[in-house]
Amino acid sequence: MNFKVSGDGSWKKRGFQSLYGITLIAYYIGKVIDITVKSSYCHSYMFWRKKENTQEYFDSYEQHKEECFKNHEGSAGKIEVDAITEMFLRSEEKYGVKYRNYIGDGDCKTFKEILDVNPYGDDFKVVKNECVGHVQKRMGTRLRNIKKTYKLGGKGKLTDTLIRKLTKYYGPAILRNVDSVQDMKNAIMATYHILCSTDENPRHEYCPSGADSWCQWQKAQAIGSEFKHPAPLHEDVQKHILPIYEDLLRLDLLERCLGGHTQNANESFNSTVWRFCPKHLHSGLKIVESATFIAAGLFNEGYSAIFQIMMALKLIIGRQCKMYGDNVDEWRVPRQERRSISSSKEARRAKKQQALEENMLYEEVEGLLYGLGITD
Repeated sequence: MNFKVSGDGSWKKRGFQSLYGITLIAYYIGKVIDITVKSSYCHSYMFWRKKENTQEYFDSYEQHKEECFKNHEGSAGKIEVDAITEMFLRSEEKYGVKYRNYIGDGDCKTFKEILDVNPYGDDFKVVKNECVGHVQKRMGTRLRNIKKTYKLGGKGKLTDTLIRKLTKYYGPAILRNVDSVQDMKNAIMATYHILCSTDENPRHEYCPSGADSWCQWQKAQAIGSEFKHPAPLHEDVQKHILPIYEDLLRLDLLERCLGGHTQNANESFNSTVWRFCPKHLHSGLKIVESATFIAAGLFNEGYSAIFQIMMALKLIIGRQCKMYGDNVDEWRVPRQERRSISSSKEARRAKKQQALEENMLYEEVEGLLYGLGITD
């Protein structure tokens, strides 16, 4: 059996490099199928390390090594790489399955390590798919970098609101065309050209035509009405962001986006873990592991997993407890189904876009009121 899996990690605390939970989620069934919790810190180990190379240290080490919380050697950045590679290597022996596709976020060199390890041999190569959400973030990062490098900030130029707007346009352009690379390219370039268009030079060749088109100019052309273009992007902004669009249109990148994969399930699971183990409270490896396994049961099976844990602990499950668990499970499934339908998603996107446009209008009227060194 071959699975398509999505792998992601979650820090115990931002900037805190000791604890890291790693999960693999089967993409099509949305279930957690494997977990590794890594730690590069153990309080006892750090205490005895001060006495390294002494007889006292060696005696203590023999007693402590079986209980040591430190299960990772190397830099913090390598934790995710090692953990996911480890899960790939044990998939056949532990579960009798192979992971054909790996959906990653591109934040680390995990996939390169998987290829180097070659867990299933030359006849079964693992294929990389991109998380569209993380690909979308690349647009925002690149835009913020050129804004800083070429000093493109200020009213009428590359404002933070405009960067968010362009980033929001880029992601949906991919997600609405998950079956065709060429359609992705056209939709992405349409988002650039439509913002560069003027009444004298309309640039809507990449926009879909017809009266039902999302492009207001193409729609006006089809029904024979007049359309007036808003002010285009500043010429300097147009010149500097075009190479970014061209780079993010690379064939190899868009091919990995086919299917419109995301790591939303991983992010949802991560938030479930930290509900049991709040980030603002210190927790050791055992606490984080316990929270992770309980969260996996709840994520996969709902409150029936909690009931099984209670039974294993010989805790009595009363009527009120059972009714509460059943009600929560019954409520959460329809709620998520309702949120996942296209009309709900479109409504949420429209609401966010309206807020962005309102904020952009305020910035144009008020000017820059907050920024580093603005009063100098």
